[in-house]
Amino acid sequence: MSNKNSGFATINGTAAALPQKTILVLGIGRGGTSMVAGVLSKLGIYMGDGLSSRYQDSTLLDCLKRNDKKQAKKIIKERDASYPVWGVKKLRLWRWERLFRERVYVVVVRDIFATANRRTTIYNISLLAEMFKVLGLNFALLLFLWTTKRPIFIASYEKALLFPDDFIAGLADFLGLADNPEQRTEAAQFINPSPPTYTNTLVNFKAINANKAYLGYIDLLEAQKITGWALSTLHNDPLMLELFINGTYRQSVSTQLSRRDVIRQNPHYYEHCGFVFHLAEGEGLTPGDHVDVRIAGQDQALNNSPQAFI
Repeated sequence: MSNKNSGFATINGTAAALPQKTILVLGIGRGGTSMVAGVLSKLGIYMGDGLSSRYQDSTLLDCLKRNDKKQAKKIIKERDASYPVWGVKKLRLWRWERLFRERVYVVVVRDIFATANRRTTIYNISLLAEMFKVLGLNFALLLFLWTTKRPIFIASYEKALLFPDDFIAGLADFLGLADNPEQRTEAAQFINPSPPTYTNTLVNFKAINANKAYLGYIDLLEAQKITGWALSTLHNDPLMLELFINGTYRQSVSTQLSRRDVIRQNPHYYEHCGFVFHLAEGEGLTPGDHVDVRIAGQDQALNNSPQAFI
């Protein structure tokens, strides 16, 4: 009998017997979730649309960012109809867990120092402060796992790097995946700490500052109102935004509203960057309208613009 620490465990049983299931990859940012999502993709699991090197499903996660539960339900229903088994990397966004059919959790845990140190190199913030933050995020994740009765596969990121074949075999057994040597070999080759295509992806403030002078998101589309935030990475002055509906200019507003949630995302951001476009009666949005919010005088739209009103 081997005494080797495999680096993974199952809680609440396995998911192998479930013919239909949704795999939710949970963890902490910079904690190995991209590796796990990538392995699942290599094993033949559909992990979403518009995947980047971080294996984030831009279509579904955009709904989460905008708190658009209606659109999220629509996307999930379509995927349930197309795939008996599919997955999504959700990080800490488990608040909509009940939208997913027969959900099972694949959780990755990484050394707290390594996670925090990776984040400090990106955001240029205090290492100890970030370690406390990562500790708190892990605690919140563990509390969630403590309360759920759904099947859980939990793994050490470091052990997965050391023993990729064992990690892949354990994950495949948990999910009840067929033994496909070609897929498993490709998945094992994928496991690599910080591959260049991942570390070079523009996800940090320094890179954004060097490559993009403006940031912003549409948070919510309503028939008579469009809300969100936008800011400059070069100065703290308000921005002028322009609203286009179906390609036609409608109005302009300035970004002056308080958005404390934005500065909590990154200390380099600033608070007064929120905006609201109010649409008059009879001029509101109707389903199918194409909404585009742009920085005035610049050839740039907000990060998740344009989008359709549903």
